Amino acid sequence: MTGTRMEPQLGITRSDVTDLKNRMARTGNTHSFPKEFLRQNSNMMDSLVRKAFQRAQLQADIPSICLIAVGGYGRGELAPHSDIDLLLLYPSTQKEGLPPLVEKILYPLWDLGLEVSCSSRSIHECLKMAQSDLHIKTSLIDGRYLDGEYELFRNATSRFMKNVLHRKIRQFAVSLEKELLIRHQKYEDPNYALEPNIKEGEGGLRDFQIGRWLIRAKYRTDRWDSILFPDHSQMLEKSVQFLWAVRNQLHLLSGRRLDDFTFEWQEKIAPILGFSHGTVGIEEMMRQYHLSSQKISNFVDNILDRILREPFWVKKIFFFFQQKKIDGHFGTANGELHLLDPATFKKDPAQLMTLFHHGQTYQAKMDFRTEEAVMEALPFIDESFRNSERVNQTFLSILKKKEKIGPLLRKMHELGFLSQFITEFSEIEGKVYYDLYHVHPVDIHSILAVEELAKLKEGDYQKEYPLLTSLTKEIEKPEMLFLSALLHDIGKGKEGDHSLIGAEMAKCIATRMGLSLEEKECIGFLVSHHLLMVETALRRDLHDEQIILRFAKEVENFDRLKLLYLLTFADIKAVGPEAWTSWKNSLLQELFLKTSHFFERESVSGHFLKKEESVKKLKQFISPEIFSEYGEHLPDRYFSSYSPEEITRHIEMANSIEKEHLLVEWETKQEVRSKVTVCTKDRYGLFSKITGSMFLNRLNILEAQIHTWGNGIALDTFWVEDATHDLERRLQHFKKDLGEILSGKVSLSVLLSKDKKSNGIKQKIVPRVPEEVKVDNQDSDFYTIVEVIGEDRLGILYDMTQGLTDHGCNIHFARISTLGNRIVDVFYVQDQWGEKIVEMNRIDQLKRTILSRLTTREESLS
Repeated sequence: MTGTRMEPQLGITRSDVTDLKNRMARTGNTHSFPKEFLRQNSNMMDSLVRKAFQRAQLQADIPSICLIAVGGYGRGELAPHSDIDLLLLYPSTQKEGLPPLVEKILYPLWDLGLEVSCSSRSIHECLKMAQSDLHIKTSLIDGRYLDGEYELFRNATSRFMKNVLHRKIRQFAVSLEKELLIRHQKYEDPNYALEPNIKEGEGGLRDFQIGRWLIRAKYRTDRWDSILFPDHSQMLEKSVQFLWAVRNQLHLLSGRRLDDFTFEWQEKIAPILGFSHGTVGIEEMMRQYHLSSQKISNFVDNILDRILREPFWVKKIFFFFQQKKIDGHFGTANGELHLLDPATFKKDPAQLMTLFHHGQTYQAKMDFRTEEAVMEALPFIDESFRNSERVNQTFLSILKKKEKIGPLLRKMHELGFLSQFITEFSEIEGKVYYDLYHVHPVDIHSILAVEELAKLKEGDYQKEYPLLTSLTKEIEKPEMLFLSALLHDIGKGKEGDHSLIGAEMAKCIATRMGLSLEEKECIGFLVSHHLLMVETALRRDLHDEQIILRFAKEVENFDRLKLLYLLTFADIKAVGPEAWTSWKNSLLQELFLKTSHFFERESVSGHFLKKEESVKKLKQFISPEIFSEYGEHLPDRYFSSYSPEEITRHIEMANSIEKEHLLVEWETKQEVRSKVTVCTKDRYGLFSKITGSMFLNRLNILEAQIHTWGNGIALDTFWVEDATHDLERRLQHFKKDLGEILSGKVSLSVLLSKDKKSNGIKQKIVPRVPEEVKVDNQDSDFYTIVEVIGEDRLGILYDMTQGLTDHGCNIHFARISTLGNRIVDVFYVQDQWGEKIVEMNRIDQLKRTILSRLTTREESLS
């Protein structure tokens, strides 16, 4: 009843407000001129708020009162569904009659569906609270007069600026920095890098406002751009405009206040903002987002730095007399580098690189004036600069020193110097991949890879990775490794195989830097092969001698192996906090050790016991009677996969099968990973039933070794993990479920169907993964290797293994990898006659069978 009575008083209904917003969105260019749309929305709200205030004032006898817009609304930056924050300012003697007035203002606005809040305070209360409450202080900075007694607004604003805002500026900066760090910690989860919060995330609109507030306090101006040189302020303005364009669309499309830029909205908003449809358009849009947020982040960091690092006047005098001259161009004071002559870079651009070298040598940051001088001097970086022997030798010496390499490269990148010096780097700046695995843009990932190598070299990982740490000390030219890490993804800015394209680009850069032929070839090899080691370790059977031999042939020598191992570590670690796992570490270390043994002795036999040697050792553990019963049934490949001690235990398990029918044992490593051994009589679809049972108990399979003995015994081993640290309970349930399934008490398909129904949670929209099946008959002499790439979903491994079984394939080895929502599963298979699958028509049919099991997202959810 109240809503019906009040709406006509403002001359507009709730649906009218919605229509007005929609009309503005249609007629106004919300993405090309987002600030104009914000202004129009603010103006529309001004009209409604003033009308509500004036009507309420007629019903209340309070002559001296003022209505002020605060927060984003006060700035005239009201997003479609943002809150409308108001402040009712009054003389201290008129407090009693305010609550009814506030209600009369708010009720008609609430009835229109608007999110409005209104505080009422005296000038004295505002000033007092602003001194202790950061939120109130920042909201008053953006205060804007709406209606009522203007003198109250002018008086309050004047006293606020004089007594609060322009005092204790350093303390204000400290409080804002603390708030910023707490907020960033909330959004530091890798998922927020993929699905950022436009307002609160790092480099978001809130960060920009912090910079504006500090400029207002420190420099007493509303013109934030007045303290930046024009090119910098123009780039920053474009960045802010882009974020506002995204935020406007988030509000308009969702019909509510929404700032999380999730995959669902990325897909919808990209074409609206003028990007192409599909993955390419989304990646282009997110590249612009990351470049924009990086500029905003640099801006607020720079402003905070200026204020927090500025010494008190007494210290200024002290530091003036403590200045140290480094050379004719640079000096240090207060731990900062500064230019002695503002025209230095114009006279001699090579001093730009010298400046960064001094920063490393003296462990000093640049003062903000020097940073601005660097940005102003970027046009002086030309081909003669890039080809200068002096410049390049200085850059390589920075990489060789290793101290503070990461921060230096980040500063080069932040100031725009790195992409001017290595122009190819500009093509990967902000570039992202629309998936769940690559957390960082390519440029940031490349710098992080260098930082990971620096951590290794400085001993930060001595306890966790002693082998890798020791290898860094053996590298004769660490600068070549660091440069390779910086350039390893340089080809991602081009179409095609980024490793091969990047290798050619890296060699061109190396030529420009004056490196020797040997050094160029080394860098070219590392860039072109930077995925070789991880793909071999994670997608091939390391018990197969041929795999090690082929890998060693590609690598060529032990020195390259060490470099490739270190680069592989840095590359994976730099992807994100969850990319490097103990499982990957163990596989890569195994591959490194087996290959290094080959280079030492030109043989891998030390790591692969031949059948004769294994049998000889085996006879020491078991009786002749038992050996004669089982020995002839054991496959040759089986002997190279297990130690004599393990084989002995397997035979003991097999000897109990007639009584037990199924034996399951496991050995747990590091609480989250176990090696599970399953022994039973072979039967149709056994492997898929085991994987299905493991799926039911949420055991993540990492690797599987499948062996069928000549006497019909199936002896399979699995490496599984459970990130919830509930491994023991899950394994017990798995053993029980598998026993009931194999005995026929329950049907696996029924259990899987129930599991899918009970998991009725609405699936979150994530980037699609193109499906692909590769069949390789080259890497193994005895098996066809089937590599499956697709989108992860519940039960997909069971469906694939069932498909392989239905196709008549015997699976002998499996290596399972999940990268975000992307699976890369590898199976070593033979046909029912124990032969490789080589005929093209059979290979094509095999591919079709597996692809049919890689159910699309819509089908899997139906």
